[in-house]
Amino acid sequence: MRSFKLISRGMAAVLLMAAVASAQLMNGKSFDVIRVEKVGISGGKIDSLAQMLGAQQFRGKKLTDEMMTQLRYAVIDNLVGQELVKLECKKQGIKVSAAKVDSVSALFKAQFPSDAAFQAELKKSNTTMAQFKEKIEDQLKSEVLLEKKVPYPAEPTEKQRQAFWELNKSKASINDTVSGARIFVSTKGKKAQEISDAKDMLKGLAAQVRSKKATFAQLAAIYSDDPEAKKTGGVMNKFIAKSKGDAYVKAIAKMNVGDISDIITEKDGISIFMLTEKNDGKYESYKHQIDYILRVQAEQDRQMQLKAYLDGLGKVYKVQYLDKKYTPPEAIGAK
Repeated sequence: MRSFKLISRGMAAVLLMAAVASAQLMNGKSFDVIRVEKVGISGGKIDSLAQMLGAQQFRGKKLTDEMMTQLRYAVIDNLVGQELVKLECKKQGIKVSAAKVDSVSALFKAQFPSDAAFQAELKKSNTTMAQFKEKIEDQLKSEVLLEKKVPYPAEPTEKQRQAFWELNKSKASINDTVSGARIFVSTKGKKAQEISDAKDMLKGLAAQVRSKKATFAQLAAIYSDDPEAKKTGGVMNKFIAKSKGDAYVKAIAKMNVGDISDIITEKDGISIFMLTEKNDGKYESYKHQIDYILRVQAEQDRQMQLKAYLDGLGKVYKVQYLDKKYTPPEAIGAK
């Protein structure tokens, strides 16, 4: 199937990582390879964070030298950007309340099973609670500055979606394929009451998605009996409805893109299905896809603006790249 294609204009490195990432970094003892004013950044610190980032993104996949190089460059842009923004926040006297810092710190701590587990993580990363809160404070100050200088884009309007459709509707393939995501509950060996309870659960999950209390992918990863759902969020490969049986044909026939089905009875279980793509040539069927494309384009524009802003800060504050291996192409602040 040939669907809309978004031509990437190149994503600049995202500036700020979560405060926890900074807190968990190993304190590399190698020589500084970059300096931002008086702050040095070591090769050991960059490499340890690049490896951690690679492990998160590629999940056990062996990292090639090229992959490590690109991860290293992203980390460098990130760390240099952090220091430049921190300096500018200090220069502008940007402040955040202690209550806000405490609130965000509490939200982060709540992700751990207990206070003891949180304290153990701080100890593991050789970070005190005061240092952790300082990182949270720096993050919040950075968000204040960047929202003012490089604000997040507004949501796409209906007028923008319609304009995109008019320009690109000739590229939309028309066929019988659909795509979506499923939350599946096995009914093998279950009694009637258990199946009834499972149906009520699925109806409740659908209600959570409709009220935007959770995403379909999040719930699929938690509740679906499909073993792949934990990795895929329940997303199904493109298929023709009749290949999944009459129940899917009947359900999809009366659904629009973005709808969640009623309970579908399958051969060995029950499920709910969220339709995300329907190639019938009608504008309504492509609105979600168009919305996503416009959001990505807007964020790409923001990333380019962010890179330009950081390059500007790099002319105000002294940035030195001392090792070719740790000097990205178009490095922030490079002379």
